[in-house]
Amino acid sequence: MTKLPLSDRSQHVVVDMQEVFATNPQWGFAGIHAIVPAIAKLAAAKPAQTLWTRFISAHSAEQAEGSWAALYRLWPGATLEAGAQMDILPSLLPLVSGPDAVFDKPTYSAFHNPAFVTRLKQGKVDTLVLSGIETDVCVLATLLEAVDRGYFVVMPVDALTSSDPDGHRQIMDVIPRRLKSQVFIASVATILEQWS
Repeated sequence: MTKLPLSDRSQHVVVDMQEVFATNPQWGFAGIHAIVPAIAKLAAAKPAQTLWTRFISAHSAEQAEGSWAALYRLWPGATLEAGAQMDILPSLLPLVSGPDAVFDKPTYSAFHNPAFVTRLKQGKVDTLVLSGIETDVCVLATLLEAVDRGYFVVMPVDALTSSDPDGHRQIMDVIPRRLKSQVFIASVATILEQWS
């Protein structure tokens, strides 16, 4: 069994487990619910070491910039103007330790929220356990920036998914293999067993 880089300096980050990705007619997908039990187990075991991110859509395509405007022209139903719901899934909301554990971002990577970066630095965090969605978009962006900043990353195989199953499988295969000294994969059970 691979020894994971887990300690009291590790942080669980739940990426974008939100209503918009569960119920929105343009962005929602039923598969999000399959990983809720694993995320809940990890968050319940480590409430003080669990942070949550929320992707916050632009108000409208007209108010977005550059390629983001193009994205929202493609998906107008996912804008705030269209009523897209940004709240964390109701089944996970009781596990959020408070408003200071939630970090909003208008981009894919969690590191685009300065308060998130500060929180990690203040906690002297060296390892991120990334759960949530989508493996090949927001999780990937956060993972790559985490590695660039010197963090180890643990990917819980049963607590990640994507609306694109092929994209999910490719990331889970390629990233830990290509970044094998920096990125690790394991089940939630194994993570909890090693994370004392």
